[in-house]
Amino acid sequence: MAQQGHKDVDMGWGMRMVALDNVLRPIEPLLVLACASFYAGGAWGSFKLAESMAYLFYRLSLLGMDRGIVWRFGNATPEGYRRDLFASLSWVLGASLLGSAILVGLSFTAIGSVKGMDLPLHSLLMIAATVPMLALSEMIFQANLNRQEMLARILGKNVLLPLTVFGGSILGHFLNGPGLPFWFFLGALANLSVAVTAFLRTHGIARADLVPVRPSKELLGFSLPLIGSDLLLGITTRIDLMLIGGLAGIKAVEVYNVVMMIGRSLGAIRQSFEGLLLSAFSREGARELTANLRTRLNHAVWAVGNLMGLALLVIVFWGQHLLSLLNPQYQAGWSALIAMTFLTWLNVSGDLSGVMLQGLGRSRDWMTAQLTGFVINVAFNLWWIPLWGALGGVLALGASVFAQGVVCQILLWRAGGGHLWLNRYLKSSLHFASGLVALSAASLYIDNIWFRAVLFLAASAGWYLLYRKGAETFGRDLSLARQA
Repeated sequence: MAQQGHKDVDMGWGMRMVALDNVLRPIEPLLVLACASFYAGGAWGSFKLAESMAYLFYRLSLLGMDRGIVWRFGNATPEGYRRDLFASLSWVLGASLLGSAILVGLSFTAIGSVKGMDLPLHSLLMIAATVPMLALSEMIFQANLNRQEMLARILGKNVLLPLTVFGGSILGHFLNGPGLPFWFFLGALANLSVAVTAFLRTHGIARADLVPVRPSKELLGFSLPLIGSDLLLGITTRIDLMLIGGLAGIKAVEVYNVVMMIGRSLGAIRQSFEGLLLSAFSREGARELTANLRTRLNHAVWAVGNLMGLALLVIVFWGQHLLSLLNPQYQAGWSALIAMTFLTWLNVSGDLSGVMLQGLGRSRDWMTAQLTGFVINVAFNLWWIPLWGALGGVLALGASVFAQGVVCQILLWRAGGGHLWLNRYLKSSLHFASGLVALSAASLYIDNIWFRAVLFLAASAGWYLLYRKGAETFGRDLSLARQA
């Protein structure tokens, strides 16, 4: 049972916030694609490789406590939760400063050896300085989520940060001003300012909060095993970029990055739900998959999977045209983009099963799944990238996350002692899936842009009608689960 003093999460509020998040989310990829076009030829690839390493160290410096503090909110007294919150913030600050120093050190070895890499030291220092700002912002946004405050995250992380980084870079391109690293630093600082302002409003700070304390054994027991899984996930999702850079150079990194950025727009839809779902899944304080949680999981997979399906249609119908508009060098990534899009969409049940494992406090099981994906990804990247280049990297990543999702579902099935998936949700999802596959296949054989547009509009209208009907039916299930 959830600890006294904590209200059950309001999924209606959460869905509205996530809907706003996803409406605003296209701002970033549109600006990124513009920058990829303007800075193509080396500057874009150099920045993205260094930025990727900064995001890796920022994730690791969270020490798993970004999810731990959400889980702890549903499993601690208000006083215990507040102590753990400020203790975790101090630990994350220290770890992120260490991560910045390691990133600077790597610039003189591994990163600097990539063919075509062109990033001055002062630019690298600005990128490294973003690690603490990004880490503290993420911790604060997660803590604010416990107080049902998500608007600051949406405005800071999904609007202000990309608008400053990539909008400023576009402006700098035309005005011969500062480049990408400067705007990345400024964007991270603006994001942190929004986070801190919201935190002061929702939590406040008292003198007693500033006294250094050690996080509780419960928080450490949940969070620290996630460091290993974060490391494996970080390397798994970046080893392809590193290998392509090492084997083919920075320009190949640029092509691959654009393909992955477009393809991962589907994954971004799922990720926008993760904090909300983790909070909902952990509120019961259960260690096993109850009937209530099983219903919530099925509803989440149905809703998120079908939202991703609409984004899939957009990419399949218009992705090739978008690549050609950006730069001729990106046209070679079309087959890799199609593969990435479908593999991400197919794995939504496995991804959300992993979120449920974390909500049940089974972080060691989650790490087991991550280790499986890591081993498969490294092996297949070493095998397939030399053979197929960017397509090989995409297929290796897809195979690894699919295997990781299967392991998550097996471990969750063992935790629940019964079937994970309810027939009524499966049937509805299969109806959606069959339609999406048929329409996607048809679009590949239609060259006339007007016929494609008509088919796309008809498909979108059909998707909306089916989704609305299912939402009304399954919404009643979710209401009953919340009342149970």
